[in-house]
Formats: sequence, C-alpha cells, structure tokens
Amino acid sequence: MTFGDHLRSVRLKKNLTQDQVAKDFFVTRQTISSWENEKTYPDITNLINLSDYYHISLDTLLKEDAGLRDYLEKKDVSQSLKPVKISLLGIDVILVSILLSNLLNWIQINSIVMSLILIITSLTMVALNDINKFDQTYRLNLQQTWQKYLSGDYGLLYTSIIPILFVLLGIIVIWNQHSLTGLYPIIIGFFIFIVLIIRKFKKY
Repeated sequence: MTFGDHLRSVRLKKNLTQDQVAKDFFVTRQTISSWENEKTYPDITNLINLSDYYHISLDTLLKEDAGLRDYLEKKDVSQSLKPVKISLLGIDVILVSILLSNLLNWIQINSIVMSLILIITSLTMVALNDINKFDQTYRLNLQQTWQKYLSGDYGLLYTSIIPILFVLLGIIVIWNQHSLTGLYPIIIGFFIFIVLIIRKFKKY
C-alpha cells in the first residue's frame, strides 16, 4: 500500500473528512487531498505528525512508498546544494561589482586582472547553470521565486530585466564618461538577451 493509500484508508476508518484533518494540521483541504493522491508529499514535521495522528509507524510509511523516500532524499540534497548556490552567487556579485566599478572609473584594474575576473565569473556562472540543470532533472525545486522570474518561467518580459540593465549601464557609461567602454556592457546585454530567447524557444 502506498503512502497516499495509507492516509486515505486510515482517515476513512476513523470516519474523518479531509476538512477535519486539514483543520487539525492547519493546512487546506486541497493539501490533504494532494497528499492522499501523492501529487505532493508532506515535509518531515508533518510526516511525523501524520504518523502520530493516524498511529502509523514511520517505518511502514517509508518502506512501502519509494516516491516518499525519493522526495525526502531530494529535499536533503536540495538543502545541501543551497549554500553552494549562495556562495557562487556571492562570488558573481563581488566580481561583477568590481567590473562595474572599473567601467565607471571608480577603481582602476589592468587588462590581465579584468580578464581573470571575466574568466572566474564565467566559470561560476557555468557551475550555477549546471546546478540548475541538475535541479530541473531531479525536480529538487531549488529555484526561489525571484529566480523563476529571471529564468523565464513567468515569461520573457521578466527574463529581459538583466540584459536591459546591462544595456542601460552601457548607455550611462557612454553618456557620463564619453567613453566607448560602455559598448562592452551593451554588447553583453544583447548577447544575454539572444541566448535567453534561444533557450525560451527551445522549451517549446
């Protein structure tokens, strides 16, 4: 018997409705229905509470349902990978800040250092992309809400924010500094936009 079947069977034996169980767990009836139909699974706290509530051992629930075990294992992997993603994002923010400061003439760095920064930034972005691909493959749900906007899940309009910011930065540099160095972020912005459009159409 699967996890969902266990929940439904015991609930019916106790003459409980999904609404009653939902109130006891402070969730919606749709959540209880989703658990029973195995569209989603409860987190570890609710899983323990369900075990106590229905008097079903956790051992029984975990042994007889591979889907639930996979879900819990993926949650563990997800939690382990989040600090890695945060670290990589932090590195990118620092490096991009240095590059922008150089473009705005707030600091001066030579071409060798700039090349190294670009290489490191590219490598960290590739690493982040690999993690996101792993996430999508195994459905670990690592994406935060803001990442879903920028990744194209909510449409091309939100995805265009980053390339637009690059283009605006280039225009500001050209206007304020009267320097063609502002062309670099403009070119990068257009390049990112083209890549995003290609990725968007590949999904369809």
